[in-house]
Amino acid sequence: MAHDVFISYSSRDSTTALAVVNALETAGIRCWIAPRDIKAGHVWAQAIVEAIAASRAMVLVFSSHANRSGHVVNELDSAIRKGAIVVPFRIENVMPEGAMEFHLRSRHWLDALTPDLGKHIGDLVGTMKTLLGQPAGDAPAPTEFGMVPPRAPVSKSRPVVQTTASGFHFKVPKPTLGLSKSLKRSALIVAIAVVLFAGSRLLGKSGVTLTAFEFHQKTEGSDFRARLTPTSIRFFEDGNQATPFNSRRYSKTFVVAQARYIYTEVYLQFDPPQRALYVPLNCTIFDAADGVVANFTLANRITPEAKNWYNESGWGAVNPGTWKPGTYRADCRYGDKSVARGSFDLLN
Repeated sequence: MAHDVFISYSSRDSTTALAVVNALETAGIRCWIAPRDIKAGHVWAQAIVEAIAASRAMVLVFSSHANRSGHVVNELDSAIRKGAIVVPFRIENVMPEGAMEFHLRSRHWLDALTPDLGKHIGDLVGTMKTLLGQPAGDAPAPTEFGMVPPRAPVSKSRPVVQTTASGFHFKVPKPTLGLSKSLKRSALIVAIAVVLFAGSRLLGKSGVTLTAFEFHQKTEGSDFRARLTPTSIRFFEDGNQATPFNSRRYSKTFVVAQARYIYTEVYLQFDPPQRALYVPLNCTIFDAADGVVANFTLANRITPEAKNWYNESGWGAVNPGTWKPGTYRADCRYGDKSVARGSFDLLN
């Protein structure tokens, strides 16, 4: 797919890089970012070189990690040789060193050192639209978080809802009266082993993996952390606008002749953060052969008092015919960490 901007970043800053991509693409600026846009089977280095050559501009997410990354330096050098516009977006109070200093010393950069990352990303969007010659009126108005709202399919308002974590319960049988202590202990160990084995089999059959993760935002004078726990990843079929939360019909099996958009929904729970958070989850849909079918970002803009949050995004078309029969896997990641994974089937 054609793109306007190449995103260069250290993998340790992937959360910020994904937030930048989501804001730029929401504003109509097409981005290329690895590994999302590297097609299965392509040589990584060749894909990078071709993507930079096809870009009009580069956004460099600059930090101490990027400062020490040979890959980032190589990408920057390639962009400058190709004549691309380079915009450093500095998220940490460090100065470029070595080869990075050579390339950046005469360039103006945008600072994002204060805690309001959303506002800084909003400023970056405005800068890129100006540099790329796009009229400012094309972009949606910023929200109260300084971010631009996502385009269709749009997540609906977040009601406070009660969820019950799915699970299973076993009763460990009491040892038979009259058994010795050693036999009682052995019986208990066997019973626990049976429970654990059965539990692992059930979890395996469910095809769902949910992993808690930590949101970390370190800026000048602030080091904020929050723990978020995904409690479900679910799927539903719909049109190009998602049905309201309480009316959705979830399933793991869909019919090819009827499937339009299939939505992936991830539900999060956490303690109220007492500040607005932007927590993007980068989701990829794979087919049975591990080929990439779709990529999208769940742009979670969490309010200070919230205790739970859900977001969804769909891939497909208004009319059936996009999906093919087979088993598909959705993998949603926060940075480099897989936090919610599930699967669904398309049947003839």
